[in-house]
Amino acid sequence: MLRKILGISAAAVISATAAYAEGDTLQTTDSPIIDAIKSGKPLIDVRYRFETKDQDGFAEDAIAHTVRTRFGYEAGEAYHFKVLVEFENVFSIGSDRFNSTTNGATAYPVIADPDATELNRAQVTFTGIEKTPITIGRQRYNLNNHRFVGAVDFRQNQQTFDAARLSSTIIDNLTVDYVYIDRVHRIFGDAHPMGEFDSNSHVISAAYDAGAFGTIKGYGVLLDLEQAPALSSATWGVRYENVVPIDEEIGIKVGVVGEYASQSDYAANPFDYAHEYIHGEVSLSVAPLTGKLGYEQLGGDGVIGFSTPLATLHKFQGFADVFLATPASGIEDLYGTLSFAWPEAPWGTAITLFTTYHEFESESGDVDFGQEVDAGVRVKFRKHWTAELKGAHYDGAGAFAGRDIIWASLRFQY
Repeated sequence: MLRKILGISAAAVISATAAYAEGDTLQTTDSPIIDAIKSGKPLIDVRYRFETKDQDGFAEDAIAHTVRTRFGYEAGEAYHFKVLVEFENVFSIGSDRFNSTTNGATAYPVIADPDATELNRAQVTFTGIEKTPITIGRQRYNLNNHRFVGAVDFRQNQQTFDAARLSSTIIDNLTVDYVYIDRVHRIFGDAHPMGEFDSNSHVISAAYDAGAFGTIKGYGVLLDLEQAPALSSATWGVRYENVVPIDEEIGIKVGVVGEYASQSDYAANPFDYAHEYIHGEVSLSVAPLTGKLGYEQLGGDGVIGFSTPLATLHKFQGFADVFLATPASGIEDLYGTLSFAWPEAPWGTAITLFTTYHEFESESGDVDFGQEVDAGVRVKFRKHWTAELKGAHYDGAGAFAGRDIIWASLRFQY
């Protein structure tokens, strides 16, 4: 269905162009399409990253030097249409001393950045309806804080979606989104047997900004994934966010996040289950310091755990990525974060330092799942450049192997 819609959209653009060419002369002025191309902007994103992983159970440490490049162009608007095209390439430097998931180097721990060359985004946006753009094609999409659907930008190969999206802000303070997902292009690339999911999935969300009373968001994520039916699920949730200034002159503010979701099997999922998701977080900022204390719970019944296959998982439950799939007995994560932000360091540089401690255990049975400490520093400089150094130490427990990981990266974005 989505491929048919894409064809119709392309035909509409071509027809509009032909009609203009017949009725107007291009000898003295540029056409709207030429103007749209001239007013567009190039898209450039290059990131080099060094990653090393020491994981229990492997005699060799993984070492990866990878480069990700994205080049594209976003045109301006013509005839109520906007077009964006972007290509992506990922390649490793030197010998592959890591398991990329496609290179066969299974003697090393996994660093999921396989070589890939692909069309990352190719989308057409129709802007002819007031405050209600409609985007069709291969695109990025992040739902709320990426806990259920995200672009997974941490990994070198980004996750994108062949999708149709309608987003409306026609009602003041209310944002409504609907996304139909036809195919998921995952971080593993086309060479991986699970690198793509054919999909018949729907994402529905609404967010109301109540000003000083905070923002409340409701969402539904209905995943029907052909290649992974056991990951198909129906999730309905609500999220509340607010930041309350206490002393604006000193820079004191308090933040709160509360979220609840329920999930059950959906479509061709062979399991019959119903689980809950709970997340709460409080924060205190005394500029430039911020402290956070949070709790996240994903349910499990001993057979299957709460599922988030399209999430930006690196953002949650520790940088070591131990719990990319929820254990069958569920998981509880009690965490605390301390960060220091220096927004105007010398030479216009912004510096952020951060550290987080996690305490993990099962949601049912109170089984110890270990602890993790994450820390890092991020430096933004010369407008387009970002450098980052961070690490993770996970103290393994039970079936979960301990590991130490270090990342160092340099990124240029334009």
